[in-house]
Amino acid sequence: MLYPIKLSILSSKILLLSIFLGLIVTAGCGFQPLYLHGGANKSDIVYKLAHIIINPIENRTGQILRNYLQDKLTPAGIPDSPTYKLDVSLKETRSDMVILRDSTSTFAKIKINAKYRLFHIETKQILNHGTAVATTVFNIVESEYANLNAQRDARRRAVDNISHTIKERLALFFLQKRQ
Repeated sequence: MLYPIKLSILSSKILLLSIFLGLIVTAGCGFQPLYLHGGANKSDIVYKLAHIIINPIENRTGQILRNYLQDKLTPAGIPDSPTYKLDVSLKETRSDMVILRDSTSTFAKIKINAKYRLFHIETKQILNHGTAVATTVFNIVESEYANLNAQRDARRRAVDNISHTIKERLALFFLQKRQ
C-alpha cells in the first residue's frame, strides 16, 4: 500500500515541476497576446480590424458570413472612415455520404470555400488574400422540415468557422506587418 501512495506523490511533484517549467519557457519565448487591449500597449491590430469595411457577399449564406465578420471585425459598427476593404466570394457544395440500397441518403456533408481579398482603399492594392474552407455534416431524416433545419444549421456552423479563420488570418497579417 505504501508504494502507490509514494508513486502518486512523486507523479504530482513531477506534474507541478513540468507546469512550472512550461510557464518559465512560455514567458521566455516572447509570447504576447494577439488582441491586447488597454493601457499603453493598446494593440493597433484591433484598431486595424475595426477599420475594415466588408463588401456584400451574394446569397443568404454570404449574408450570414458578412454578419459574422462584421460582428468579429467591427463590433462597434461599420467604420466611418474605413482604411481597408474585404471582398469575399463563396462556393458551397453538398455531398450525400451514406447511400442506402433504396438510393436514399442518411448523411450529408456541406463544404464551403471562401476566397477573400483585403484591399487598401486608397491604393487599391491587394494586401492579403487566401482561402478558408469549412466542412460540416448533418443527418438526413424522414421529416423534410428537420432536414432543412439541419442543413441550415450545418451551413451556419461552417460559415461561423470561416469567419473565425478569416479574422485570425487578418489579425496575423497585421501582426506580421507591424513587426
